[in-house]
Amino acid sequence: MNDDPLVALKDIYLPAAPAWWPPAPGWWLVAGVLVAGLIWLTFRAYRRWQAFAPIRSAKQLVDDVFNSDTTDILVVHQCNEILKRLLVLTMNQSQLAQESGDAWLQALDRIAGCEEFSNGPGRVLGTDRFAPNQVIDRTGLLSCVNALLSQVKPPPTARGRDA
Repeated sequence: MNDDPLVALKDIYLPAAPAWWPPAPGWWLVAGVLVAGLIWLTFRAYRRWQAFAPIRSAKQLVDDVFNSDTTDILVVHQCNEILKRLLVLTMNQSQLAQESGDAWLQALDRIAGCEEFSNGPGRVLGTDRFAPNQVIDRTGLLSCVNALLSQVKPPPTARGRDA
């Protein structure tokens, strides 16, 4: 007989590695939270994109008006109409519906955060556009209008409470 007790021992067998599927319940919870978060973020991004659609449309219309071959005074009238429609109809600023002249220019200055409408090239959007032989600075007016459009934000009801 063999006196060595180690001979009777068997080899060590490691247990099988755990399978990656199905994941543990904690991973299901993490996956559910991530999916819910992605759905919520997608919904918020879509709502924000929709809320800014009128502003994007107004920018495109202004660019089209300024790139057209129409007369300067027609450009001013169309630009004024675009701004009035954007602010009154889509941005829910109905108090501006009756504004004209200097009050309209001051409202535009307040929205744009500048004085280019009351004291600059944007003055032609007031009563100056009806003056005979009016000289219009198209590039100055375009920069004023673009500055205003970059400051316009949709009403909170259109973009959600915390957007």
